[in-house]
Amino acid sequence: DAMVTAAAAMHDLQGNSRVTNSKTGSVYIVKPKMHGPEEGAFTAELFSRVEGELGLPLHTLKVGVMDEERRTSLNLRQMMAATKERLFFINTGFLDRTGDEIHTSMEAGPMMLKADLKGAPWYSNYEESNVDCGVALKLVGKGQIGKGMWAAPDDMAKMVRDKGAQLAAGASTAWVPSPTAATLHALHYHATSVKEVQGGMAARAAEIASRASSQAAGLMTIPLLPAGGKSLSADAIQRDLDNNAQGLLGYVVRWVGQGVGCSKVPDFDNVQLMEDRATLRISSQHIANWLHHGVVNEEQVLETVKRMAAVVDKQNLGERGYKPLAPSFDGPEWHAALELIFKGRDIPNGYTEETLSRWRRVRKAMEEVEEVEQLFSKDAGGGKDELKKPAPEVQISPSPPPRPHA
Repeated sequence: DAMVTAAAAMHDLQGNSRVTNSKTGSVYIVKPKMHGPEEGAFTAELFSRVEGELGLPLHTLKVGVMDEERRTSLNLRQMMAATKERLFFINTGFLDRTGDEIHTSMEAGPMMLKADLKGAPWYSNYEESNVDCGVALKLVGKGQIGKGMWAAPDDMAKMVRDKGAQLAAGASTAWVPSPTAATLHALHYHATSVKEVQGGMAARAAEIASRASSQAAGLMTIPLLPAGGKSLSADAIQRDLDNNAQGLLGYVVRWVGQGVGCSKVPDFDNVQLMEDRATLRISSQHIANWLHHGVVNEEQVLETVKRMAAVVDKQNLGERGYKPLAPSFDGPEWHAALELIFKGRDIPNGYTEETLSRWRRVRKAMEEVEEVEQLFSKDAGGGKDELKKPAPEVQISPSPPPRPHA
């Protein structure tokens, strides 16, 4: 992946395009899902070897560190040191970071309601600590300090009201879901001087240093349900389960069934939300966590997923190429969804890519068989009786999932 990415960017470095991406001859690569400084050092070494093979000057390939795994959050300063010759930004990614928070603490107990996770101590300390590290290690003026995605692409009014807070917290860039959102978010930078905000923070270096230990303690405060969830009502549990199941299915049917990745997916209340593998990771891991700790049981989960399948089918009525989940409950999309839930505890890091890719290959193979069957059933007699030859029999089964890491 690193080799192909660098090779694809070489036309820009060679001046073969009308406009250039970098004034300084660099290639900027966002590197997600790194677990701590050892993986950061590995990335730096990998990029050095790619540069050597492609004949690029050392440190041409720059690294944007996505702080979205707990081991990186707790060791961000060391991560920045491991990539310092290449570092062009650090960025919080609360969606994947939430998925990691659930998976990393899978055995500790049942997680809070999904909507409550962002209100827990780990989250505020995560966002604050990221900016503090960037300021303390003097990234200001040399690179960017970024914040996470606005996940409601149809609610631009609320984004304009709320997303300016990221600049006030010290961020100099942020993720947005569309060009329209980017244009509107640009208005925040006219209203707030990030340079002044970050300069004020740098002047309070002693204060920033003094809160590092409390931030670490906050990061290690696991967002568990009080009393193991016994105080939750049955309705509250079912509502969260419905929400997770519907969002999971709504994304999986597009990824596996149609090959569509990040996209707008209607939630349980038909509000369009940006869904990607990170939000899928949250939903699947949250259900797997509750299942593991007995907040819900297998029968309840399966009943919920089947009921939500009908909702998702209705939401996708008229969608070209859509394959309904009900009533067969036997397509690749269905099996992918169940695997993410019922094997979620054992899937390495809770990452969804392997499951999605494997079942997508099954769906594509099935479509190829259907095309062959249609070809063999066409009229081969120029207007004579239809000649239906039996299509060759093709056995389709997904390869087994990899053994989970220890």
